[in-house]
Amino acid sequence: MAQELNRITATFNNKTVFISGATGFLGKVLIEKLLRCTEVKTLYLLVRPKANKCPKDRLQEMFNHVLFARLREERPLSLEKCEVISGDVMETDLGISDVDRRILENEVDYIFHSAATTRFDHTLQYAVKMNTLGTKYMLDLARQCKKLKIFVHVSTCFAFPKEEVLYEKTYEPPMNPQEALNIFCFGQSKIDDNWAKRYLGEYTNTYAFSKALSEGLVNQEMDKLPVIIVRPAVVIPTFKEPFAGYFNSLQSPMGIFVGAGKGVIRSTHMDSKTNASVVPVDCTINVTLVAVWDYLTLKQQRVFNISIPQEDLKISWEEIINHGKEACTKVPFTQLLWYPNGIMTKSKSWHMLHVVLFQLIPAVFVDLLLILLGYKPILVNVNQRLLKGQQIFDYYTNRAWTFDMKYFINVRKRLTKTEKETYQVEAENIDITAYLVECMLYSRRHIFKEADETLPAARRKLKIFFVLDRAVKIAFFALIFYYIIKVIFF
Repeated sequence: MAQELNRITATFNNKTVFISGATGFLGKVLIEKLLRCTEVKTLYLLVRPKANKCPKDRLQEMFNHVLFARLREERPLSLEKCEVISGDVMETDLGISDVDRRILENEVDYIFHSAATTRFDHTLQYAVKMNTLGTKYMLDLARQCKKLKIFVHVSTCFAFPKEEVLYEKTYEPPMNPQEALNIFCFGQSKIDDNWAKRYLGEYTNTYAFSKALSEGLVNQEMDKLPVIIVRPAVVIPTFKEPFAGYFNSLQSPMGIFVGAGKGVIRSTHMDSKTNASVVPVDCTINVTLVAVWDYLTLKQQRVFNISIPQEDLKISWEEIINHGKEACTKVPFTQLLWYPNGIMTKSKSWHMLHVVLFQLIPAVFVDLLLILLGYKPILVNVNQRLLKGQQIFDYYTNRAWTFDMKYFINVRKRLTKTEKETYQVEAENIDITAYLVECMLYSRRHIFKEADETLPAARRKLKIFFVLDRAVKIAFFALIFYYIIKVIFF
């Protein structure tokens, strides 16, 4: 029997692709997927020098990571298809040499622009320069590419917060993108916090604002260039490929679970009843590749929202956190500060009270003890990093978000069985606890370097911390009760 044609895979066969954000979370998974599942001709990867490492060294270090272990085993020669382009989206003309620019202009078929800062604490000027100006420079290059068939701009579902329902269409940016670039990137004066708040208006962070401006630039090119926009929701660890549980940073949703699993995080600020708008990173890439095929086939849809449709899985943040607690007890960390537990609250003041009493004050005491013992203090710094991750998480979890995905839901109905197996875009029979267990195992093995052989001892230690936790709580409430009785009767 003849093998069924995989049309998505065929879309990329013998094509030359240019990727910005190649060393980022999405970029890494995109590269791995293209090399493992397609016969792409060449991947040109935009990489900037960093921490005294040249782009080639950074790329080699990336390929040595466990994320690429399956690729190294199954298709080791595919890594030779990758070529480094030294540059930076924040530099004029991407900081690319004339020689490299001519290569890209003459050879590139597809462009994926995923480079961005996703941090909320960057200044407005930095966020606009990185996200919006970087998009301008990528579009400038795209106009010069003689063989260009598609330009994929990676945006976010959270770029337009005033929309009650985000549809699969373009939206007006909060201000004229070119005017924003003139003010924030090409102007001479520094924008202070007060001026930044004036420009941000209804936006609570510089990330969403700058991504909305970036979409505005892309919108302006839709009549001139073959551009599409993909908008992922909260991107979470890999669901299946190349293995379950991979994530890129603790300043992400997984940072909450890891911090809670170590007993550091004692409070989470969220509206626990709202539906979780999330999508695994490998599914994000799958939808993006299917979207490329759809656009090149029909030349119709330009905007794709990417989230797990509620038709597939409807789950609240509270349910996810509860599954996370169960996962933390199944694969506990060897090094614990306290028994994993805590509260979920919509009240900012109640949350901050718990943070101060049960996170920051204990962290200060532990660090002081470490200093007295001659060790380097770490816990206050860890708490500050985790709190930054929580602040990012707040934006996504304290209101209901609704994303329309009717078009893509119809697209996936056109996929064959083979295509669905290679590019999974449906959430079926998901065991949330098992998935989070894989995420916690990844963090144990590859972030904290804890061998699986230490799990039995970690579980015994967890039981001890459970008894201590209950004993301390009983003693605390008994003491309060004693003082109440003493005040009333004595």
